Amino acid sequence: MKVLLATDIFGKTNAVETFRERLNTVYERVLILDPYDAKQMSFQGENEAYEVFMQTCGFENYAKLCQKTLDVLRGEEVILIGFSMGASALWRVLDGRKEGTIKHFYGFYASQIRHFLDANPCVPCTLIFPDSEPHFDVEALMSKLATKESLTCIKTAYLHGFMNPLSVNYDAKGYAEYCRWIEESINSSPLSTSYKS
Repeated sequence: MKVLLATDIFGKTNAVETFRERLNTVYERVLILDPYDAKQMSFQGENEAYEVFMQTCGFENYAKLCQKTLDVLRGEEVILIGFSMGASALWRVLDGRKEGTIKHFYGFYASQIRHFLDANPCVPCTLIFPDSEPHFDVEALMSKLATKESLTCIKTAYLHGFMNPLSVNYDAKGYAEYCRWIEESINSSPLSTSYKS
């Protein structure tokens, strides 16, 4: 079983590498997919990270990169974990994809999926939302998504970026809680469709 981690706009960071190593103790191989071709970037903050992401990659190109990576992994059992822009890009390319080898998709604070509500991933998905978002109503989005099959929506007590130590919204308690949660979820039986908050 492989795990594919799609990063946020900060790309491959020490924190992502630490998370990968944590999962690597359990799984055959953990791959990191990022917008900067594995080059470690040094950003002064989220605004700079966003500007560089948009200039060097952008959402559409990141989605294409996710598509290519999934094509390469076709036929191999894989679990997908995405954060922010990485989660949104995976959601976009999972639309209509029916491979039984993709065991589950876990998407953390994938705010861009609000623009792709017509997407219908055909694999089990769990979307982990923050307590609130500045640009949209989290509860309203979760309600719209609740009708989709094989989808679980979870609303946390934390903010967008809580899993990333470089984010202003990083929360050490939330990070520890959801590191344990993702390990337990991956090891548990497939999740049923539900709407949780």
